[in-house]
Amino acid sequence: MKALTTKIARYAITFILVIIAVIVIFRAWVFYTESPWTRDAKFTADVVAIAPDVSGLISDVRVQDNQLVKKDQVLFVVDQPRYQQALDEAEADVAYYQALVNEKRKEATRRNQLGVSAMSREAIDQSNNDYQTSVHQLAKAVATEATAKLDLERTVVKAPSDGWVTNLNVYRGEFITRGSTAVALVKQHTFYVLAYMEETKLEGVRPGYRVEITPLGSNRVLHGTVDSIAAGVTNSSSTIDSKGMATIDSNLEWVRLAQRVPVRIRLDAQQGNLYPSGTTATVVVTGAEDRKPENMSPLMKLMHRLREFG
Repeated sequence: MKALTTKIARYAITFILVIIAVIVIFRAWVFYTESPWTRDAKFTADVVAIAPDVSGLISDVRVQDNQLVKKDQVLFVVDQPRYQQALDEAEADVAYYQALVNEKRKEATRRNQLGVSAMSREAIDQSNNDYQTSVHQLAKAVATEATAKLDLERTVVKAPSDGWVTNLNVYRGEFITRGSTAVALVKQHTFYVLAYMEETKLEGVRPGYRVEITPLGSNRVLHGTVDSIAAGVTNSSSTIDSKGMATIDSNLEWVRLAQRVPVRIRLDAQQGNLYPSGTTATVVVTGAEDRKPENMSPLMKLMHRLREFG
């Protein structure tokens, strides 16, 4: 009798443990599939594509690739002698037309004072017209001079803000054209995270919700706040034909892949370029408040560890 009781107790304990394991696995699976988290997140920053506003030979490069620069620091210089010569020519034109205007003004004033008693009305009108023409020519020369000054100033390409120079692709002696991108500047203090959340998990994401961010290859957990959710993404199922009619692709797959939607996350603290723009991270939306490890349930702690090693 005692042996039978022991055997029944063992079976009962085994059955209870199996039931508990099934419940834990089921809850873990539900949490894993339905909780608002993603491994598809990227560190991002504001990037300025720097291009010269003038064309010419690069005469000097004053920075190195991946260097941290300050606002208005000189990056490189483009062909200053050419644009200095253009400015000198424009200033000479201004001086010439200024002298011409003075001469034409005096002549027109003298003829107007003499009047028709000393010369014809046609001669007087011609003198006035010559004066007005020289005034317009002077205005054009002044505008050309201003443009030449601006071009000369822009031969010196400066950093628009504090940040890191990256993908530096300019060299001394090389010819560069106006508007061609020469270098990218990753602006300092502008890093944020873009988490591409599945549409099935957006119910648990709201602006203001707290977020945990784990960079790929690191056990360090950063914190942030959901800043905004994208208002729309490209509809890959719809195109327009040559007649302007909508073409809708047929979606008959048994398994429908959830669309991913960008969620912008504001970091609590800037990490500099420790995690460069474009690197990957895991993002977990914890809710309205931070989820502290000591306040997690055993299941939540288990899933948190699984994501760290996942």
